[in-house]
Amino acid sequence: MQLAADEITIRLDGETVFLRPTLRAATRLERRYGFPKLMEAVAEGNLTIIADVIRESGGEWSNLLTVIERISGMGLRKGLEALTAPLLAHVGALAGLDPSDTPAEEATGERMTFADYHAQLFRIATGWLGWTPETAWNATAAEILEAHKGRVEMLKAIYGAPSDEPGTVPREHTEEEVREGIETLKMLVGRGANVVRR
Repeated sequence: MQLAADEITIRLDGETVFLRPTLRAATRLERRYGFPKLMEAVAEGNLTIIADVIRESGGEWSNLLTVIERISGMGLRKGLEALTAPLLAHVGALAGLDPSDTPAEEATGERMTFADYHAQLFRIATGWLGWTPETAWNATAAEILEAHKGRVEMLKAIYGAPSDEPGTVPREHTEEEVREGIETLKMLVGRGANVVRR
C-alpha cells in the first residue's frame, strides 16, 4: 500500500480540497452506507452522500461549502464529473484498496468484513504500536500497516527470527546435532562458563 496515495486532491474552479482516508472516516462511512452503496452513490452523483464523504474526510469543515459553491459555479454536470474519479479513488482508499497492488491469482486466508478490518487496524494501532486512540483514528490504513511492518522488523532485529522468509518453519535438528549441542553445553557449564544465547 502506497503512503503517497493516502491524500486525494480535488481541484474545482481554482479551489483545492484535500481528502484523507482516515480510519475514523472509513469506519463512520462504512457504518452509515457500506462501501458498495457508497461507491455506487458517488458514481451516480448522489450529492448528499458525496457531501458526507467530503465532510468526513476533509481537513477543514469549510471544504464542503467551498465544493458546493464551486459545483454550482461550474454547473452541476461538469462539477460532478470533476468530483467522481477522485472521490471513487478516495472511497477505494477508505475501503483499504490500493490501485498499485497487483491482484492475487487466488486469495488466501479468511474473508473479513470492512467493520472487522477497521477494528483490526484500530487494535494494531493502539495495541501493537501503542498509539493513542486519537492518533489511530486520524491515521490511514496505509500508515497503520506500514508502521506495524516497521515494528515487526524492529522486533525481528532485536530478538531474531528463524528466517527472513515469511511463512518458513525452522528446520528440525538431527539427533547428532542435538547430541553435539548437549555435549558442548555440558563442557561449557563444567568449566563455569556463562552461557548466553545470542
